[in-house]
Amino acid sequence: MTVFLALLQRDVLVARRNAGPLLVATLTQPILVVLVFGNLLPRMQLVADEFRTVMLPGLMAITMMMAGVQGVLMPLVQDLSGGREVDERILTPIGVRGVALERIVAGALHAAVAGLIALPAMMLLMHQVSGMEVHPAWPALLPLAALCGLLSAAFGLTLGTHVQPRFSGLLFAVVLGPMMLFGCAYYPWAALAALGPVRYLFLLNPLTFMSEAMRLAVTPNVPHMPLGLLLGGLLGFLALFTILGARSFERRTIL
Repeated sequence: MTVFLALLQRDVLVARRNAGPLLVATLTQPILVVLVFGNLLPRMQLVADEFRTVMLPGLMAITMMMAGVQGVLMPLVQDLSGGREVDERILTPIGVRGVALERIVAGALHAAVAGLIALPAMMLLMHQVSGMEVHPAWPALLPLAALCGLLSAAFGLTLGTHVQPRFSGLLFAVVLGPMMLFGCAYYPWAALAALGPVRYLFLLNPLTFMSEAMRLAVTPNVPHMPLGLLLGGLLGFLALFTILGARSFERRTIL
């Protein structure tokens, strides 16, 4: 545990030194989306006011997903493509899979912090600080943000260890882009009842559960996924990506 905490402390220190560029890269897209769809278009009466309330927790989930993936994927790609700093880590007494778990926890911290910073910024842009629609329930928000951060980081580890470094730039267009569109970020899962059984295909997207988790914690008055299904999906995908990511991390790092 001492070695694990020491590695985590080092990663947190590096993240603090690069906090500015990391936050800019993570928050730019959601902030711009909020500015257009949550502020400008409603003022021009081109988008219903209710769309802002539905969209805000989804964008928070997207922020955490991108932050978790980038926080794990980018350093891992650099290591596996030539830096090989990871070689020093796997020589520590916690083992290779322990190093993989530490990467996940470090990425989860980055993701959770990014999401919690994005929330008040987006509320301010949408003039929702004193509104009736957004009422963050902090006792639920904090643990759900931590769980979503772990899921996004585990997903980032899985992507980073299964995709060759030269193809990492294609991940956004091929994987992350479609996930954002079909991850219930811009609409609640309950509204997909209009599609019939097709809506269950959306449960194959981990971002669906992250979006619904943030919807439950930030806008509890908006229809959201049942708590049992929500927690089952989050924990199931977390276990799946942790196992897959740790195994592939071990294969990629042990030469």
